[in-house]
Amino acid sequence: MDKILQLKQKRAEVVKKMRALVEGAESGQRSLSDEENASYEALRADAERMKREIEREEELRRLESQVPNQFPAGTSRAAFAREEKLDAGVRFARFVKASLLATREGGSAVEAAERMYPQDEMLRSAMNEGVAADGGTLVPVNLYNEIIPLLREVSVVRSLGAGELPLPNGNMKIPKQTGAANFTWVGEDKPIASSKPALGFMSLSAKKLSGLIPLSNELLADASISADMFVRNELVNGIAEAEDITALYGTGGDYQPKGITVACASNKITVNSEITSDVLDAMMGKALSAKLAQPTFIWAFPGQIWAKIYGMKTATGNYIYRDEMKDGMLLGRPFKIWNSVKVGTDANAKTQIFLGDWKHFMIGKAAELQIAVSADAAYTSGNKMVSAFENDLTLMRAIVREDFGVRYDEAFIWADGVFSKGTAPVEPSGEGA
Repeated sequence: MDKILQLKQKRAEVVKKMRALVEGAESGQRSLSDEENASYEALRADAERMKREIEREEELRRLESQVPNQFPAGTSRAAFAREEKLDAGVRFARFVKASLLATREGGSAVEAAERMYPQDEMLRSAMNEGVAADGGTLVPVNLYNEIIPLLREVSVVRSLGAGELPLPNGNMKIPKQTGAANFTWVGEDKPIASSKPALGFMSLSAKKLSGLIPLSNELLADASISADMFVRNELVNGIAEAEDITALYGTGGDYQPKGITVACASNKITVNSEITSDVLDAMMGKALSAKLAQPTFIWAFPGQIWAKIYGMKTATGNYIYRDEMKDGMLLGRPFKIWNSVKVGTDANAKTQIFLGDWKHFMIGKAAELQIAVSADAAYTSGNKMVSAFENDLTLMRAIVREDFGVRYDEAFIWADGVFSKGTAPVEPSGEGA
């Protein structure tokens, strides 16, 4: 256990004993006895002694943090920098860790980066670009861009091809064509009827996506790759999961973007039964009837539905979709397993299937990732309040401002009330193949 934390816990126990002595006398409506008074004074001396030890240890750590790291004999910092090859997002995590550690210790973020990662010149350059004040930091664009490829890998909605655009002032209206100009055949010397395309708008207004991540102070001080990747993954996975769930089910209120089930409610196909090839055919037919330029439809559904479709058979016992599903296709279109799709707890475990041209799902970004830190605050875990100070933790609050929008509602079709439990019905021979 960390020495400072150990001392603080011992001191807290001593103070608790002091309080018990006083409360015992007060409950008896009397003063401390000579013996109790002697015990109280001895405990107070112990508390004062441990307080001085804690302050001394903290001061030593601050002084040690200001001592520059020494490079091995015969090597230069530049040589160190050239040696290290990092996975995407690791330097971003180092920036976060150095910023949090510096705020906790009351020192410079650049000095913390120098101490923890002496070989990483690029990191120190980024630290000079970052703004750190009052426990907050706005991650520089060059480091924030490191997590965008990771988000595209981890976030299903991004990996499906969702578009991304900036929201410079937090708001944007994007024009979209809602009706086409009409062309008609006319005879010679006959008047040509005039017409014009109808235009509408997709409005984006930045909402605040935030998360609170407790990190142990030992983890923050650990300069290993595994510790860096842990911090990176906590941030990336948290943002990705929130984006995925909201992309499907966001209510579109004042504080939350609008998801597909709300934005494209008119394109819902209510099933309320087990999946059949007729349902899949109806979804594909509805998608193909949409007037979209060069559509690229992709299926998305939870793993339970994959199992149902993969196992569907004709009356003669032949698998309907298994061969093409082995190649990642369904009815000639790619599919993606998306386990953020809700699966009910009812007897039939009702769920949904989505089919969409995902480039028409837009993510508007208003600002880079903003981080705030506290080593003294508390957070709620379930019904329990957890103290960061008492548990030697640092709380990291991450905020991203963004909004979602669908350019064309007809680009997304979804089936609701699909049973993911029960035996799939046998298809007539040859259907759906």
